[in-house]
Amino acid sequence: MKALLYIIDNVLSQPIFIIGLVVILGMAVQHKTWDKILPSTIKAVIGFTMINVGGQTLGTALLPLQQMISKIFGIKALGSENIGATQAASLAKIGTEMALIFALGFLINILMARLTRFRFVHLSPHVSFFFAGMIAALLKYNTHLTFIPLVIIGALILGVYMTLSCAYVNYFIKPVKGADGFTLAHSSSSGLVVASILGKLFGNKQHDLEHLKIPKQLNFLREMTISLTLVMTALFFFLGLFAGNNWLMQHVSNGKDLGVFAILKGVEFGMWITVIITGVRMMLSEIIPAFHGIAGKFIPNAKPGLDIPLLFPNYPTSVIVGFLCSLTTGLIGMLLLDVTNYPIIVFPALIPTFFTGAATAIFGDAHGGARGAVIGSSVNGFLLIFGQALLLPLVGTYAPIMRILSETDYCVYGPMLGFFLKMIGAI
Repeated sequence: MKALLYIIDNVLSQPIFIIGLVVILGMAVQHKTWDKILPSTIKAVIGFTMINVGGQTLGTALLPLQQMISKIFGIKALGSENIGATQAASLAKIGTEMALIFALGFLINILMARLTRFRFVHLSPHVSFFFAGMIAALLKYNTHLTFIPLVIIGALILGVYMTLSCAYVNYFIKPVKGADGFTLAHSSSSGLVVASILGKLFGNKQHDLEHLKIPKQLNFLREMTISLTLVMTALFFFLGLFAGNNWLMQHVSNGKDLGVFAILKGVEFGMWITVIITGVRMMLSEIIPAFHGIAGKFIPNAKPGLDIPLLFPNYPTSVIVGFLCSLTTGLIGMLLLDVTNYPIIVFPALIPTFFTGAATAIFGDAHGGARGAVIGSSVNGFLLIFGQALLLPLVGTYAPIMRILSETDYCVYGPMLGFFLKMIGAI
């Protein structure tokens, strides 16, 4: 058991090994020689690492905003800024169950892709790993299941979620630019469905957010690195202005004044976005052909489920608008919970707000233009904040990491599963 848990925790939970294995197997079944396989594998895992590390660091770069918003609104944010320490504390009582659910859930996903008409392989293990933790926590703290039944039921839930979320996102991803050959394996899937439907109902696909007319002199803003750098610099500056320069220098910026701090954070944000975009191009050029080699041999007509940043290069404006809309409605939801004296302090989780806000705006724009992007990402912000408020009392010791990483599916499916378990437990 210890050897199995070591492999799960230290190998299977590391996405680069999954990505590397896909490339090696895919090229091997296509009878490529080792001098082709090796460089392709290295480029794929480096590309993925750039996306993964870039995304994590990008999220961490947002955390000072949480302190500033907390100061402005006078509401104490309970989430820690040390994600590693929070993760370790959150997994202390469910780590074994989580690891086994994660590994067996992936196996169920592979079997479903092979044996059913839902031929989608979830290749975002960093996403499913934390979702496995939420499932483990909900089963542990809302049922009386013993270890083995808990792991088996949890793995079945995770495997079905991994397969079906890729499947229904695949239906809505068709009009999204740059999504040829893959679907998304990301825990914003429920928000993507909502944004797509709302975009179709209330949007206008003819008015694409990415085709907004701007003065010729401002065409440089269409480049994501430039626009995000400027927007994030402005966001840090104005929030710092409201929080107060002296307070900022003392509690957030390590003595740097407001102007210097805002510029440094904006440039840092733009730099990591550039890293992500470069990684996207590197990984896509290797993983898609390799995966189709595997699919042709073992899972005919299968599609890989990949992470959301792969869509960012084609939707620079939607990424910015989606984050700002989700953040705004998240803050409105926070204030509504505060004035109604909700018993738990809930604060917008900024890392999920950025990535799911961007994703829902992309799908909203693809189905309903600019209006669809704004509506979809705004509703996403409400789903995040109110769903987190319902989820936190249900997950016991897993709550601290959910305050940081609870994306839309956690906030939608988590409470649904938790209340269902409580309901059948009361019968």
